[in-house]
Amino acid sequence: MPDPELPTSVADTETLNAILSLETYLNPAAFPCDGATVTAVRQQLAAGRLVVIRDAFVGSFAERIYRSLDACVAWQVHERYEKHFHYHHHNLYKTSDYPLDLAWCEQIFGSLATKALATRLSGRDCMGPTAVSASWYLPGDHSLPHTDAVPASDTATRQVAFVWHLARDWRSEWGGALFWCPNSLYLPPVFNTLVLFNVGPNSRHFVTEVSPYAQGKRLAVNGWWTGPSPTGDHLQAEPERLEGGPAAIEIY
Repeated sequence: MPDPELPTSVADTETLNAILSLETYLNPAAFPCDGATVTAVRQQLAAGRLVVIRDAFVGSFAERIYRSLDACVAWQVHERYEKHFHYHHHNLYKTSDYPLDLAWCEQIFGSLATKALATRLSGRDCMGPTAVSASWYLPGDHSLPHTDAVPASDTATRQVAFVWHLARDWRSEWGGALFWCPNSLYLPPVFNTLVLFNVGPNSRHFVTEVSPYAQGKRLAVNGWWTGPSPTGDHLQAEPERLEGGPAAIEIY
C-alpha cells in the first residue's frame, strides 16, 4: 500500500487524483474493485439494498482516521426538530474544525477518482460535490427515521450515502445502531465497516439511541456523493380521520 501522505506539491491533477482515490485505501481482500464486484454492488444498490463491507479499508488507514477523531475536541452538538423528524448528535461539520487527517480523508472521499468509483458502483451520476463529515453519538444521541432524499444544493442531490464506522469494541446493547427500515435490519457499528446505499424514497433508516451505559465512542465518517439527478422523497401523508363522537380518530 502506498504511504497515505498527502503530497506537498503535485502539479499533475491526474496524479493527485490517483493518490487521493478511495480505491487506493480499500482492503482488496474485502472489496476488490474488479468488474464482477462492481457489477454485483451496482445491482444491489439499484435494487434498494444496503451494502455492508466489513474490514473495508486497510488497517493503517482506519487506525489513522480513528486516532484523529478520538483525539479531537472540536465536536459540536447538533439538534433539530421538524415535523416527522428529530435528531440530536455531535458532529464535525465545519471544515475549519477538522483535524488534519479528517481534512485529508475528506479529500479522498471527494476526489474525482473516488466520485468516478461511486458512479460505477451505484449506476448514478456522483460527480457533484461530496459532503463529508464526522459524527460522535454520545449517550442519548439518536436520529429518527428519514431517507436522506433531500437536495444537497441548488444544483445537486444526494445520490449515494456512506457511513464508515470507526467505533472500537462497540457492544450491540449500547445502541447507536443503523436501523435499516426496508427489511428491519439492526446493524450495530463495527470498526472499519463501510455502509453504502442509494438514496431514494425507500431508503428510510435511523440511528438508535445510544445507551447511558455505553463505554466506547460511537465514531463514524459519513456523508453523500451527489449529482444532478433527482432522487425524490415520498410526501408525508396527512392522517385519515374518522369523524364522529367527541373527537376525530386519526388513521396513519
